Amino acid sequence: MKPRVAIVIVNWNGKADTLACLHSLREDRYPNKQIFVVDNGSADDSIPAMREEFPEVILLEAGANLGFTGGNNLGIAHALHVGADYVFLLNNDTICESDALPALVSAAQNNPRFGLLTPVIHYFDRPEEPWFAGSRLDLGRALAVHDNSRVPARDEAPFEIPWASGCAMLFPAELLQRLGGFDDRYFLNWEDVDLSLRARQFGYQIGLVPSASIRHKVGRSFRGIQPVGRYYYVRNWLLLLRLHAGAAWLPATARVLAGEARDLLRVIVRREPAAWTRFVMTLRALWDRVRGRYGPLVRTRSKLTEAQRSACELCPATHRTSEELIAHRAQEGTAP
Repeated sequence: MKPRVAIVIVNWNGKADTLACLHSLREDRYPNKQIFVVDNGSADDSIPAMREEFPEVILLEAGANLGFTGGNNLGIAHALHVGADYVFLLNNDTICESDALPALVSAAQNNPRFGLLTPVIHYFDRPEEPWFAGSRLDLGRALAVHDNSRVPARDEAPFEIPWASGCAMLFPAELLQRLGGFDDRYFLNWEDVDLSLRARQFGYQIGLVPSASIRHKVGRSFRGIQPVGRYYYVRNWLLLLRLHAGAAWLPATARVLAGEARDLLRVIVRREPAAWTRFVMTLRALWDRVRGRYGPLVRTRSKLTEAQRSACELCPATHRTSEELIAHRAQEGTAP
């Protein structure tokens, strides 16, 4: 029998996109899979629509917006609890080709050195153009970007890249259990690079699978919240550098701050409508980074939701921070 794959999708007021994604997965050719959709407290009619159209999907109601990290961690905990061999994290605003998941699982089985595998990701409305076909990383220079300079042929073998996009990630369940899922401090943005780097700390490589392809409706998650997105971008980028850049974190942080100052000056000079909001969000991000305030920008509750408490019981590791996981590995003698 084929390995059991749990697909985890997070939905937040994205009914149309999520339903389209689920329809594409019905055409998927991989036989042994179970789909989990985590609803992050949606205010639209996503939940009844999914129940009506996709009764086979396991719907997990978070009861609040847990962010990209918390929503995925809730799904990961349930996926590990049911004994999945692999966990496939997939954005709700994607369309999967029917052979994408089979190609990813095959690559994982044939290349055990890869602890995290990702497909080639194309723009939804420009399917001939890649959105993610590789990556570059130089933390000392504060550089972590997509690298689409060369689009691999579909018949190329999987190859190593420095980090994978959280848009679509396939993990062996055993490694994901050790990693503990995403670091919840990020909430949204840069969490995928953090998780990729932690997988590498365990000695695994990150792999791109050219024979697997999906399409992505880029930007849907940030629709209407661009200033807030800027907050998470700046705050979490600085957190990532502090955790992973080593001795270079200070000059790398200076590069980020200098770049933000240039960008802010540009929008102010141009008198762009969002200039003031962006300025305020950037200052808030810097201040929260200094005082160590992470998670959601607006905190509506201080306690875990019932869904999170349940997930903690199923898989406690999915609610640790990167630093806690590194400290835990050190105690076990498994730190990098």
